[in-house]
Amino acid sequence: MELKARQKAILAAAVERYVLTAEPVGSGAIASDAKLLAQVGALSSATVRNELAELENLGLLRQPHTSAGRVPTEAGYRFYVDESLRPRAISGAEERQLEVVAPPAASVEDALREAMVVLAKLTGYPAVASLPSASRDTMRFVQLNPLAPRRLILVLVTAAGRIEHRLFEIDAEISASRLKVVVNFLNENLGGQNLSKVRGLDFETVSKGLHDAPVLELSRRVWELVHDSVNDISDEKIVVQGLITLLDEPEFSQIGPARAAMRLFEDEGAIGGLLRVAQELPPEFAAARAVRIGHEMPRLDPNLEQTVTQFSFVGISYGAGGETLGALGVMGPSRMRYVDAVALVPALAARLQKTLESF
Repeated sequence: MELKARQKAILAAAVERYVLTAEPVGSGAIASDAKLLAQVGALSSATVRNELAELENLGLLRQPHTSAGRVPTEAGYRFYVDESLRPRAISGAEERQLEVVAPPAASVEDALREAMVVLAKLTGYPAVASLPSASRDTMRFVQLNPLAPRRLILVLVTAAGRIEHRLFEIDAEISASRLKVVVNFLNENLGGQNLSKVRGLDFETVSKGLHDAPVLELSRRVWELVHDSVNDISDEKIVVQGLITLLDEPEFSQIGPARAAMRLFEDEGAIGGLLRVAQELPPEFAAARAVRIGHEMPRLDPNLEQTVTQFSFVGISYGAGGETLGALGVMGPSRMRYVDAVALVPALAARLQKTLESF
C-alpha cells in the first residue's frame, strides 16, 4: 500500500497519540502535534479530517463512534511498524539496567529469568523467553564431589549452560583416586555428546574397560543418575516475567480480559509458538525482529484465539558463540509502545549473549 508523505505522517501521529492516551484521536490533536508540524508544516483541522477519512477508507484507521476520533486498525499498526517506525537509541538509564544482565549467572535458566525481569521493567510489558531445546544441547562435563564419607553430589553441565544436581549416597566410602577414574570414564563417554544421544547410550557397551569392582559399581550408579537427569530436562520450557504489568493497560483492567490473558501466559504451547516465529528467522536484527499484531499471531488453541488476537509480540532470537539457542520478546496489547519494544528487545538479547558466553 502506498501513502502520500503527508498521509504517512498523519497516520504515524494518530498511532503514536493513541498508544500514549488509549483514547480515540481527533483532528485537532493531530493538527497540533509537534512532530507532525516539524515533518509537514502547519495543517488545518479540516485538512487533517479529510486525510483521516481517507485513511479510514483505506482500512488503516477506524471510528468507534460517529462523533469520536479515530483509532488504528491492525492494518494501521502494521503499516506504522513497517513503514514509519525507526528504533530509537537506548538511554543511559536503560543501559545501566541492561548491565544487570551481563554478570555471570548460575545457569541459563537463571540468566534468562533475570534478563526477562529486566526486559519487563524496561518495556512495561510481560517478557517471555524459551530455554534452549534439549534436543540441540550437548553434554559439557560431569563432576562428582564428596560431601561426606558416603555421600556424593553429581553435577551435570551442558554446553547451553544447563546445570543439574543430584545428591546420593553410596554403600561404602570410595577413594579419591577411584572417584577420579569414575569421573574420567563419564566425561570420556558423555562429554560432547548430544543429550538425545546420551539417552540412548548403553552402559554395558561402553564400560567394558572397567575392571575394578568399586569403580564399576559407582560408574553404573552415576550413569543411571545422568540418564535420569537428562530425561528430566524438558525439550521446551518457557520463562515468563512481569505479568502484573498487564493490569496497567486499559485493555486488561477488567477481570474478564485479565483472567483470559493470564490463561494465555500459562499455555506454554501458545507462547512457545510465538517464540519459534522469532527463533526461526535469520540472526540479523533487521530481518529477525518478529513483530506479530493481533490476527497475525500463530493459530494454536481455538479456546485462546480471541485472547491471542488482542496482543502484539516483538521478539528476537538469542544465542552465544554463533549458535542460536532460543528466542525472547515482549507481549502487550496491540496498542503497544512499539518504539520502545523494537529498541529494547535486541539490546537485551545482545547483553544476554555476553552472559551466556561466560559459561
